[in-house]
Amino acid sequence: MKETMREYFAQFTNEWMKFNHSLPRIVWNEDVDSFIYYGEEDKDGYISWEPIEKKEASTFKEIETQYHVQLHDSVKQYFNSYWFLELMGWTNSYNIHLHPVAPGIEPNYFISLVKDHVELKGGILQYVPIGYESDGMLIVLNNNTGEIFVEDFELHEYTQIANSLEILISQLKFRDE
Repeated sequence: MKETMREYFAQFTNEWMKFNHSLPRIVWNEDVDSFIYYGEEDKDGYISWEPIEKKEASTFKEIETQYHVQLHDSVKQYFNSYWFLELMGWTNSYNIHLHPVAPGIEPNYFISLVKDHVELKGGILQYVPIGYESDGMLIVLNNNTGEIFVEDFELHEYTQIANSLEILISQLKFRDE
């Protein structure tokens, strides 16, 4: 997973440099630890950032204990590889935005999202929300198999888009092709 994410971030940063002549930029968030930011916030509130390899591991024992289940290993690897503020791209005509791993916010925010999702699903941790699609549908990971789906909450339908989180990240393109 870490190598796949390293490759993704190298491409992501390169694309930003080609089109914007800067590191990736995002709206400054006072809750995010400042070590991920570079430079100063501009007049519109944007600031540069760069992914940073994580040295300390986050644990998910709170969720695992509460729901008597182990989170899929790929979720743990994802959250323990890098600090980053954006991971997005196109695949299968879907514009995917995966959950950032923002220092100072994670893993607590993610844990609260998972708990909310599990409560909506009657206390069952079958699917883990890991992002969203630009039309507002959730991107979820099947906690048993690791497969990635787009969840249509209203229709209670799941459309598989990748066999794993690692494959999904490796397939992301920066334009709908």
